Amino acid sequence: MKNIVKLILTACAALVILCLAAVLIVTVIVDPNEYKDEIVQLVKKKTGRKLSFNGDIGLNFYPYLGFNVGPAALGNAPGFPDHDMARINKAEVSLRLIPLLSGKVSVGKVLLDGLSLHLAKNSQGVSNWDDLAGSSNEEETEPADLPTDSKDSGSGMNFENISVQGVEITNANLLYTDLQDESETSIENLNLNLGAIQGTSSFPFELGFELKLNQPEIALRPHLSGKIQLTPETDTVLLDNLALSVLDLHLTGQIHAGTQGGTPSFSGNLKLAETSLRELMDKLGVKISDMSDSNALKGFSAEIQFDGTDNSAKVKSLTVKLDGSTLTAEGQVVNFTSPQISINAEVDSFDADRYLPPQSKSESGSKPGQNTEASDSAQPATEPSLDVLRNLILNARLRIGRFKVNKIQATDIQIDVDAHDGVLAVAPSFNLYDGQFEAQTRLDANNETPIWSGSGSLQKLDIRSLLHDLLGKDVISGSASVEYDLSGSGLTPDGVKKTVCGSASFAVTEGAVLGVDVAKMIRDSWNKIMRADEEGNETGNFNFSSLEASAKVKNGHIINNDLLFDSPLVEANGAGWADLPAEKVDYKAMITVVGSLDGLEGEILDTVKDIPLPLRVKGNLSAPSIGLDEEVMAQLLVTAGISVGLDTLADSLLGNPDDDESSDDEDGINNSDDDESENLFGDLF
Repeated sequence: MKNIVKLILTACAALVILCLAAVLIVTVIVDPNEYKDEIVQLVKKKTGRKLSFNGDIGLNFYPYLGFNVGPAALGNAPGFPDHDMARINKAEVSLRLIPLLSGKVSVGKVLLDGLSLHLAKNSQGVSNWDDLAGSSNEEETEPADLPTDSKDSGSGMNFENISVQGVEITNANLLYTDLQDESETSIENLNLNLGAIQGTSSFPFELGFELKLNQPEIALRPHLSGKIQLTPETDTVLLDNLALSVLDLHLTGQIHAGTQGGTPSFSGNLKLAETSLRELMDKLGVKISDMSDSNALKGFSAEIQFDGTDNSAKVKSLTVKLDGSTLTAEGQVVNFTSPQISINAEVDSFDADRYLPPQSKSESGSKPGQNTEASDSAQPATEPSLDVLRNLILNARLRIGRFKVNKIQATDIQIDVDAHDGVLAVAPSFNLYDGQFEAQTRLDANNETPIWSGSGSLQKLDIRSLLHDLLGKDVISGSASVEYDLSGSGLTPDGVKKTVCGSASFAVTEGAVLGVDVAKMIRDSWNKIMRADEEGNETGNFNFSSLEASAKVKNGHIINNDLLFDSPLVEANGAGWADLPAEKVDYKAMITVVGSLDGLEGEILDTVKDIPLPLRVKGNLSAPSIGLDEEVMAQLLVTAGISVGLDTLADSLLGNPDDDESSDDEDGINNSDDDESENLFGDLF
């Protein structure tokens, strides 16, 4: 028995020695450089390209069976510039021999230095790598019964028995030129290092390169590092301890990819450290307009957790912080071919005024109603494309605790959005200065010209607080309510003006026009007609009980016939129209003095009381003229003056029994009323 074992061991030893001797003889006697010409001819026959070796091909033996190639280059495809498509400075790969005896594969460090790859696409859309990719017909002729599962191939090779000391790619460069869109992308000085790979143990990696684009013009130097763990048994890859640095962005996190029940899946979490968006956009060459707050866009950070498959993606949580505002959101997309999107987002507070132009610049420019050369030469607006909306399936909700824009503040904002079958529905609601606003808007994009409709109401709005924040001063006070129900077609400004139809109404109760002295306005108009001097600049408030009106709208033409105004001093009713397409307005309100105020009494009050005084609003819609219609007012006062003159004449002829205390002149005639009548008619005529 011992002799048999000894014989077997001797035979095995002899076999190993013979194998090693054979390898040694091959490496010593056989010169791979002698086969360069055959390799070049074979590549020429198969691809039509020129392969050139500018260095030697070497073989190593112990302890690694090694293979190395010096400088080499592969020519470009026919029809492309006559320069090399790919070249390398040096490549090395080696295999350790001793572990092979125990069924293990131990690969030394794989080296690739000086790779230069030039990819191109010509103006016809043909790429210089198409001839190397093979045709679809060749793929279809492959046998369908070849085994695809490595577990059933019978090779017996286990991933645990494979190791690689590392992979090192240095000084690599890639240039991609697309003549169709005249773009050029280059990756320069690429260096990739993979640590020792041993079975399912994780190994480190590090990648750095320079990226340059000409459309848009961008130059970046990203650096990525982390650890990789491969698990072939479950077909999973784990990228852990990820750290990406580019410009001033620092991103960390983890990504896991694999299969679940044969379906590809992924998950992970990423975190962006706080950075300055202002500085980032400046480095990218993006011009930022002047903002009211010079510190805006300086504080930005984000964090996200996600997962998905090859046909869906889900954001489990998203947190974005910008300049003190925080956005939290979650959502998912199902079916990438016909996306079904759902989003739920919430913002604690956002001050949009910080990002608007400074007040001094935003107020400069043309005055309302002023036509400029630019506006005259501007091209008419065109309808926006709504193709995306026709195929969109979206269900979203946005909540904002507090929002500020143009100094106006709204709270408890909620916006619900639903889109399907080419129809978009938006339902906003919010609190605005003690008032509650609710609305519904619908946009149908299934027609060549979109059709829209909207209705809403605003109840119990505190006008004084709203206008104080908007204008910086108190103008009007009161509680306002507004309702509207409008529809139309087209989304351009002209289209909306020409097609809008529907109705609208408003009411203001217990209000006041602050800083407007109506008594003085009437006195000034009276003095102007009577050719008397205007009085001082004293001001007061004009209180009123209610102001309400409604309007009908048809194709941009607004008609109102029921304006009602009630106050202790005056009552008013009005009617008129506004034409949105023509930007014209003509409105007349008849104001009747029914009471008295300090400074409005005596002759003026007796003359104008219970006489309708016309207020006219007329002209360009953006800058109309507003004031009392003095021509009509003069006619009314003349009528009133004639009445006063007749009463005075009757008193002179018949006597006024009630005027016992009137004084007579030397002739015994009372001249007080005559003087009043003469002055009135003299000044009027």
